[in-house]
Amino acid sequence: MTSKLERLLAGGTVAWDRALVTDGLSPEAVAQITAVTPAAPDKTWVVIDHDAPAGSVAVAEQQKALLDWARQAGTVFRSGQGIGYALLLEAGLTPGEIVLSGGSHAAAVGAAGAVGLSLPPAELARALERRQVSLPPAPLLRLAVTGTLSPYLSVRDLAWTLIRSGLCAGKAVAIHAPQLTPAQAMDLCGLLGAAGAVTAFCAEADAPADETVDLSALRPMAVLPGDAGQTVPASGTDGLRVNQVFIGGCGGGSLEALRETAALWRGRTVCPYVRVMVAPATSAVYIQALEEGLMDVFLDAGALVMNQGCSACWAQSQGRCDQAEVFVSTGSINCAGWAGKAHNGIYLTSVRRAAQAALSGSLYES
Repeated sequence: MTSKLERLLAGGTVAWDRALVTDGLSPEAVAQITAVTPAAPDKTWVVIDHDAPAGSVAVAEQQKALLDWARQAGTVFRSGQGIGYALLLEAGLTPGEIVLSGGSHAAAVGAAGAVGLSLPPAELARALERRQVSLPPAPLLRLAVTGTLSPYLSVRDLAWTLIRSGLCAGKAVAIHAPQLTPAQAMDLCGLLGAAGAVTAFCAEADAPADETVDLSALRPMAVLPGDAGQTVPASGTDGLRVNQVFIGGCGGGSLEALRETAALWRGRTVCPYVRVMVAPATSAVYIQALEEGLMDVFLDAGALVMNQGCSACWAQSQGRCDQAEVFVSTGSINCAGWAGKAHNGIYLTSVRRAAQAALSGSLYES
């Protein structure tokens, strides 16, 4: 653990290394942030990834405000190239870097050992202007992950098991799990951060673990509509008829997630009564998926291939649902009203179970 991180977790003030601003912020937050001049524009990324292309005039106006601010300040700017956290990881992060964001899944950059922090708009604006950030004191939890995942389990089952236990809430979680792939680590860190951990990041085992989790002892999990804390054994959703399936976002848009989906769908077709959407996380993933023929598999199966980005995980213009519809998602957001004003039926699950639900029209444990 670096001395900078030690100072930060002790409640001190440190200089941040990267900052990410996206169109996922509220109009009020955008106004607060664009009112300041960033102290390190070359380390500040402005990424249009949530609602791309814009789904309304109001969104277009907000994105224009971010574009103008980025141009005037001289920040890094990306639009329509994919999810901001994934783009930062593709560009290269180093262990111990402090990365700020206004999004709830800032900890996703922990896949590279970076420390992602989600800040309220006013604090993010102040940090951008001063290039300093501070936190209330936060305990460090050293978590060792042992064993291997069976083919019918995913790292999401690990994340939801930890969230259900309450073990990580309010803590900075240093994870030693060398058996995880970068995509798995990104999903794990992002989910823990969004569900109450101060941050989560992959780290070498530099001290004895406070807690140990055995992957081989896990059971399939799912998340019921409402919020990220509504975790239940996946058997609790057995037989649930579904209307829409989304495979994409931070947890389902990686190349390995698309490969897993294609392996299940090759030579088969999805249920004709289910709207099925697939969205790569970034342009690089999209291109590689094209080269491997994965997109052909998705289209032949009857799925809708969407552009790279947050897509229907954001669900503010893509993937909206009728009030009573069941929406199965590999995304990270399942709050009421997210996929429609009166809708409260987003179930979060693993890529495998979402892909199987797309074929059968129902959600099952395995």
